[in-house]
Amino acid sequence: MKLIRLIILIILGLAMLAGFVFLAIQPGEIVYNDGLKKVSVGPGVAAAILMGVTILMTATWGFIGWLWSLPGRMKRAQQENARKKCLDTLGLSMAAFDAGEISEARRHAQKALGFAPDAASAKFLAAKSAVVAGDGAAGERLYGELTDVAGYGVAARRGLAELALNRGNLAAAISHAEAALQSSKKAPWPAEFLFSRRVLAADWDGALAALDDAEKRGLVGQKTATRRRAVVLAAAAHRAERMMEPAQALELAQRASKFAAGFAPAAVMAARLQAIIGKQWQAAGTLESAWEAAPHPALAIAYKDLKSEESPQTQARWLDGLIRLNPNHRESRILAVEQALLNQDAVTAIQGLEPLLAERPTSRILALRAAAAKASGDEAGAREWLGKGANAPREPDWSDLDPDGSAFAYEDADWARLIESYGERGLLIHPRLERSDTERLVAPELAALTERTLATSTASGDAEPVVPDDPGIGAFDGLGADEDEAPASGKKPWLKF
Repeated sequence: MKLIRLIILIILGLAMLAGFVFLAIQPGEIVYNDGLKKVSVGPGVAAAILMGVTILMTATWGFIGWLWSLPGRMKRAQQENARKKCLDTLGLSMAAFDAGEISEARRHAQKALGFAPDAASAKFLAAKSAVVAGDGAAGERLYGELTDVAGYGVAARRGLAELALNRGNLAAAISHAEAALQSSKKAPWPAEFLFSRRVLAADWDGALAALDDAEKRGLVGQKTATRRRAVVLAAAAHRAERMMEPAQALELAQRASKFAAGFAPAAVMAARLQAIIGKQWQAAGTLESAWEAAPHPALAIAYKDLKSEESPQTQARWLDGLIRLNPNHRESRILAVEQALLNQDAVTAIQGLEPLLAERPTSRILALRAAAAKASGDEAGAREWLGKGANAPREPDWSDLDPDGSAFAYEDADWARLIESYGERGLLIHPRLERSDTERLVAPELAALTERTLATSTASGDAEPVVPDDPGIGAFDGLGADEDEAPASGKKPWLKF
């Protein structure tokens, strides 16, 4: 724009110069006669006089314009000077903030505001410094002044939401997040905030709506959204089941299982509800898909319970099909050992346990080894392996199994943790283990063997070992017992899988 104006001025100046030259080269003279006085000059002199007058008028007009604009230019110069000082002070404030010198950062931010009271950047940094320094009221006031400022509104809403949350005003925090969500289509924090708040409040319907909206906006990845949706649906299904709404629970659990076939809590819940209404084959298909994706001991228990009324041999053949779906997985190899024990094939069981013991000798694996020793008639070896299992690390997966109820009978807070871990990273954590719910780690399947083994141990004067984790589904059913011997307990503890 300035270049165009300069070109126009040059063209006008050249045109005027050409006019003066044209006047100067004309023949004759220019005469001025007012009746009293007569003045005559040559064209060259007239052109020179006219040029001088033009230059004088231009200079005079320029000087008047300069004087006229002087106050504005002085004001702009002051503003520019203040702006530079504000930027320099803001830089010092940011450096102090990053260094952890919050009081110094706040002092510089306030100084920057003194240089430029309307500077949004200074207000924002002053607000952050005030909040970190513990002056929430000042931070809220400054954030409030920025909510309608372009480029700062969404960040200011975030600060206000956090302050409201710290005060326990969840409604105000949600209101700020919703306002930010309306203002920005790209900022991920409002959608994430609304989703997490609804999860923590166990508002599963609201969490699903927030997740759907975030996915439509492209604020959450497809894989993360799919895993999160699976956990939220499973949590909603668990609540519906507790509220005696089996049809809704089944529909939600099936949807959860379809979104993430390897999410064991959803698969087990869906299979249990399918089995209750007589859809055993559908339940089997659900569990098989889950085992193929991510084996879990609860899946094997649930799968076995579909044939709970059959003989151990029939159950063994039934579980062989599950093993073949994912034969190299650790759980499949453990299940194969358990099958050998069901068939009282101690040699095969011990062979299968050797690599498992070499990899990770947990209390579950050591208890299986004790069962194999018992099956081979080695009572002393069984006691020795049980003793080793008492001090071995436990397997977290078993903390998800409730001997007195359903597997994965989580509380709302547990589902929230699963949404965080499985939804974000695809990791199936163990909330009961985190709560030190250690009594869940000992399953009743050990009772029969333990009673028989410990009875022998007590008679010989040995110290009584602590019962380790459950070694597996039905691993000790009938091992070493007489054919007509009654089981230690009449109930099937895992029938509710």
